[in-house]
Amino acid sequence: EAEDAMTAHIVTQQRKTMTQERMQRLSLFRVQRYYEKINEAKASMVTWSYEGQPADGAASALPENWAFTMPLKVGDQVEADLGGAFFPATVTKVIGKNAAYDVQFFDGDQESGMERGMLKLLAPPNLAEDDEDTSNMTPKQLKRWKKQQAKKSK
Repeated sequence: EAEDAMTAHIVTQQRKTMTQERMQRLSLFRVQRYYEKINEAKASMVTWSYEGQPADGAASALPENWAFTMPLKVGDQVEADLGGAFFPATVTKVIGKNAAYDVQFFDGDQESGMERGMLKLLAPPNLAEDDEDTSNMTPKQLKRWKKQQAKKSK
């Protein structure tokens, strides 16, 4: 009797069998809460992504498909489409007035005469900086120009 008195507060619940109807009823409540949490997470991600944007609205001036339409310069980091797969590359030469591009891939291979639609720009161009045309520079001139830019930014 003493043992029964000490364990009287413990109530053993019998498990209810999970029927198809009960499972359907319970899942309806959980799914709604799940989608609400997903929508909250999406909204917070959008808010978070805009926190780093410049206040002057430079980023909003970019077109929606800027990665495939903005002009490229020598030295731009891109992803080049080779038969449906994109690989990291660097623009080494601009042929004509943004008509075609030569690129060097991360492994050292080179491809010449690639159309703009086959190249995806990795970083949005800084619209505020002075746009100097680097397409006709030799590698030595380009290296010197990059050093000058680095000194200016310090």
